[in-house]
Amino acid sequence: MPGVIKKDQHIQIDLRTEGYGKERLDLTPTPANLRYAEDLRKKIMREIANGTFVLATYFPDSPRAAKEASTVVTLGDLFDEWLAVKTPELQHSTAHHYRQTLESYHFDGVRKLAARGFKFRELKQLLAKLPKNPKTFNNVTSPLRMALEYGHRIKVLSEPLHDDIESRKHQSPGPDPFSIEEVDHLLSKFKDDAARDYYEFAFFSGLRPSEQIALQWSKVDLRAGRVMVDQALTRGQVKGTKTGHAREVELNARALAALVRQRARTQVAGKHLYLRQDGEAFATTDEPLRDWWKPALKLSGMRQRDARQTRHTFATMCLMAGLTPAYVARQMGHAVEMFYRVYSRWIDGADKGAELRKLDQFLRRGQPQNGTKTGTRTAK
Repeated sequence: MPGVIKKDQHIQIDLRTEGYGKERLDLTPTPANLRYAEDLRKKIMREIANGTFVLATYFPDSPRAAKEASTVVTLGDLFDEWLAVKTPELQHSTAHHYRQTLESYHFDGVRKLAARGFKFRELKQLLAKLPKNPKTFNNVTSPLRMALEYGHRIKVLSEPLHDDIESRKHQSPGPDPFSIEEVDHLLSKFKDDAARDYYEFAFFSGLRPSEQIALQWSKVDLRAGRVMVDQALTRGQVKGTKTGHAREVELNARALAALVRQRARTQVAGKHLYLRQDGEAFATTDEPLRDWWKPALKLSGMRQRDARQTRHTFATMCLMAGLTPAYVARQMGHAVEMFYRVYSRWIDGADKGAELRKLDQFLRRGQPQNGTKTGTRTAK
């Protein structure tokens, strides 16, 4: 029998052509045992071909099993390798999120598995245990999908398992802006003038919280009424903006007035516009949210909303005031397509029939005079 050897009172399975050795089976070489050994070798050869063979599973006492175990790439090893090569391409906050996700409890049950033994069945069992909420599920599986694709491309995984992870549809909460009356009421509830000006600027500039907290006086031109937005503070580190592009924001009267008042507090003290009470720059956006926003909103008696609604409020106020969507999108650093998708309801509401009136006016200009019907010819 090819690959099956009778040796004294035991049987050897010859795997030397596959980079292993002559592995011992403690079975006497009877015809039945030899047939069993031949079938076993065929099974092993199939596993070697698809990359799932582990020597210790069949031959735990083999001296080569311990050596192989020390070189087995686990799923955790694959995650670490992917993170190492991917991190230089990512923003700090994104890399942190990916690492945090892959090191979370969701993957405790599979992290020590040999990567080559992680197959479709194991993947489906893993996915079944993940959170049911579509948004959470997608957040967890996003880095998993990319890590598995990397594993397949470097031939650590024999199957393209990343293709078997499907994102789940979820309905994102839409904007929940404040009215101008609610804005003024809320601002009146801030006990600290610096806090009030911080959030007045937030409401009337439309900056992202991470962009506002990273603002420096060198990027402010009070005389021209403009601010250059080219960085953001995320997870304690300054990086580029969310879109990767700098933009110049024109300041309306209320945003500009808030900065003029802020100038007296911090322009001499340091390079950042906004400082904590101890004179140090804020480390995260959580600090003004915790110390200023939440107490004031509670005092206001209004429905609870997160501070990101300041940005939505700016967008909707601009639209209701009649500003063109393209201009507002540019001010906010949005792609125009995304802006239309997020704020379509307010864009339609701001129109108030103006676009239809333009069409009707055009059509009236095209109507024939003196009762002549369109499309008729004058007889010669």
